[in-house]
This record gives sequence, structure tokens and C-alpha cells, in this order.
Amino acid sequence: MSNEIHPRFAFINNLVGWEGQVNTTHIVSKFQLSRQAASNVLKQYREQYPTYLQYNTSEKAYIATKHFDNAFTLAGTANSFSQYLAAIAYADDGVSRLQPSTVLEVEAPLRNINPIQVRPILRAIREQLQIDIGYISLSSPNYLDRIIQPHALIFDGLRWHVRAYCNKNNDFRDFTLSRFNGEAAFEGKATHFAADDEKWNTIVDVVIEADPRFNPEQKHIIEQDFQMTHGQKVIPTRAALVNYLLRRLHIDSYKNTPEEQQIVLTRASRQAITPYLPKPA
Repeated sequence: MSNEIHPRFAFINNLVGWEGQVNTTHIVSKFQLSRQAASNVLKQYREQYPTYLQYNTSEKAYIATKHFDNAFTLAGTANSFSQYLAAIAYADDGVSRLQPSTVLEVEAPLRNINPIQVRPILRAIREQLQIDIGYISLSSPNYLDRIIQPHALIFDGLRWHVRAYCNKNNDFRDFTLSRFNGEAAFEGKATHFAADDEKWNTIVDVVIEADPRFNPEQKHIIEQDFQMTHGQKVIPTRAALVNYLLRRLHIDSYKNTPEEQQIVLTRASRQAITPYLPKPA
């Protein structure tokens, strides 16, 4: 199952995947089409995926078949739920029975990002340039000029980072995007690129399991929550991003109770990723 074939097919996949059905009204409301045009979209979808939908006269909608469910599950659903919520959030009334007040997200305060400061960094990434720009850090509370060679942006769930080669430290590092300030000047073509960033190109397996302090029944619940297989979940991750992942999973520190902890790294995984974790102060 691919959501890239057609944007409207992607919408159908997400709606059917999470609500179990779709009808012409959904397509009309979402894409502002005539009923005939919406019917044609569903017809084209059914021609491409003839076993995925079955019309239900009582529901007056096309219902997901087992073939659809199997394909949707195999395609992976972790990201598609967010896509589904985004799709219905920007849809007109009638696309979904869900109301905005029934699906809420806890919002954390994001770091302030000045678009004027971001523009030259994005240009440096696009055109592979070196850039001289002011940067402030906890160790240097006054803005100091840094010449960096950025190649990627990273969002850790709370703030944006820039992955770049630092000319001062002669190494690839992460810079918090909100801490750049001042006039930016380009210093010619970059000499260090993503292909040279060893930690960026090294993939390590972060392996989690249920906290061993749980009893077997509790472990089973956690294993279901995190879609573990044989008691473990393997998450391939760039070595440069391991610490962000641990923070996102709330396993960057050990909690006093298993209820707080819930998941831990396996011993082998902890040993494998230790070289890529920040050194204790």
C-alpha cells in the first residue's frame, strides 16, 4: 500500500484505515469536488485496489475488507495516525464524525525560532555553503561568531537543531536552531558534507524491552503498547540522533518505579550505543 500514488488515495487510505469506511461525501468535503468527481476518485481507487473496499448499503459507505486491513497493517501505522488527524483537522464538516474537541494534543512550548535567522541556514544547507553566524550556548552566554557547514535539520520533539561541521571544533556537532542570532555571512563553498559525518551515517539499533521489575502480565501490556516482538522492539537510529531518541522515549534516566519507567534499553543495546551518548560532565 502506497500513499504516494495520489494525494486523494492517501486520504482514502488514512480515513479507511482509522475509521473503517469512506463515502463520496468524505471526498466532496475534503477536496471541494462535485459528487460526480468524488465518485470518480472512489472508482479509480477501487480499480487500482479492487479487493480493498466493499460497499455496505446500510452504512451507505465503502467498508474496509480484510485485504485492506492486512495491507494497511503491513505498511506500518505509526506515522499514518498523525497524517489521519492532520487530514480531518483541515477538512470541512462532514469528513469525519470526530469533532476537534475529541482529539487533543498536549502542546509543549516550542523554542523561539526567528525565520530571518533560519533563511541563511537553509540556504547554506541547500547550496552546501559555509556560514558565519552568531551563536550562544550555555558555556558561552554571549553571542560568538561561528563558522559552520550545515547539512541537516533535526526536530527532537521540542526544539529544532542544525547538524553541521563546526570549523572551530573541527567536528560535526548539533546546534540549537533558536540560539542563532546576528547577521549571517557566507564564507564560500562547504568542505565537509553529510557523507563525511560518521555519526550521521552510522546506524545503530536501539533495542527496548519492558522494565524487568514488572510481573509477566504487566510486561505483556507494555510489549503490546510498543509493538514488541519476542519481548523487544528494535529501532534503527542514526548514531548522531540516539540521545534525542532516548529523551523522546523517556529512558535517558532511570526511574524509581517500573510504572514510571515502563521501558528500558536491553543491556546489549546500552553497551552498543554508549560511545554515541554525551559524556558525563
